[in-house]
Amino acid sequence: LREGGTLALQYGPAQGYGPLIDYLRVKIQRDEGLSLSRDHLTITAGCAGALDAIARLFTKPGDAILVEAPTYHDALSVFRDHDLRLFQVPMDEDGLIIEAVAQRLEDLRRAGERPKFLYTIANFQNPTGVTLSTERRPQLIALARAHGLRIIEDDVYRDLCYEGDVPLSLFALDETHETVIRVGSFSKILAPGLRLGWVTAAPKIIERMTHCGLRSMSGGANPFASHVVAAFCARGLLEPHITHLREIYRARRDATLAALSRSMPPGITWTHPRGGFFVWITLPAPLLAREVITAAEQRGVTCLPGDLFFAESGGEHNLRLAFSYLSLEDITQGIAALSDTIRSLSEPE
Repeated sequence: LREGGTLALQYGPAQGYGPLIDYLRVKIQRDEGLSLSRDHLTITAGCAGALDAIARLFTKPGDAILVEAPTYHDALSVFRDHDLRLFQVPMDEDGLIIEAVAQRLEDLRRAGERPKFLYTIANFQNPTGVTLSTERRPQLIALARAHGLRIIEDDVYRDLCYEGDVPLSLFALDETHETVIRVGSFSKILAPGLRLGWVTAAPKIIERMTHCGLRSMSGGANPFASHVVAAFCARGLLEPHITHLREIYRARRDATLAALSRSMPPGITWTHPRGGFFVWITLPAPLLAREVITAAEQRGVTCLPGDLFFAESGGEHNLRLAFSYLSLEDITQGIAALSDTIRSLSEPE
């Protein structure tokens, strides 16, 4: 406020605050070796604001889109708000199954449908924690190009990698930048209350997102928060903060996986994420996730049922655990209680 309060409290540029865009350009250059102009980026009201804008500007009610099965449940809600028809594509431990995407596209083509885009979380996916393999990434881009399918890459967990290297983003692999629109956010690496994110895309996409009524009327996305975050980044504070976050979240991830290995009864399986916030549990039939959750809540444990994360059907035997906000002690005690709940429901009366 002392240094730039007058400007920060006014309407901002429709594309977003220039110094923040420039910081993101430097970050992307450092992270992935991409040299982008300002015309490749725009600031948004978080990831949610970006997805809402993309759906509003590049689709119309009744359009078909493809989504992962499972995928982020709030993204499904955003797309449903725009009356889009959602068609799901299965995943495995290496992410989206490319052959399944191709088959779904062919089935829709025969039915006279041409999906507008595919929504994917390629890194440390919500809810599974799975990462799309390096081998499948160029295959997915080639398939999308062949079908004229745009890819929306939700990459908000990229900086939260706890082991190994993060693969190049789909956007980085899309050399023309004509196929992939990538969404990033400060929510996971700084604070969700900032409501600040960004879109990286071809200049014509950024121009369309910038020159729209909402941006013109509102003066860009959250100018005040943009000034605050730009100043934070300019002081060199974001990188050590992210390093600190990785240490905290890695410990919580490790505690979660250790507690699951120690406590869960036989027959229960789970993912082993290399980053992000989530572990995806699979229960053996006939155990149902919602029954487990109802019983676990009596022991003070809360998690989400898998069926929330499917556009069509699925997830009845899955649970999503989120470890990002819990202490190590709470993680250990919570998983022990969840394991006891599952064991009690599995034992014959």
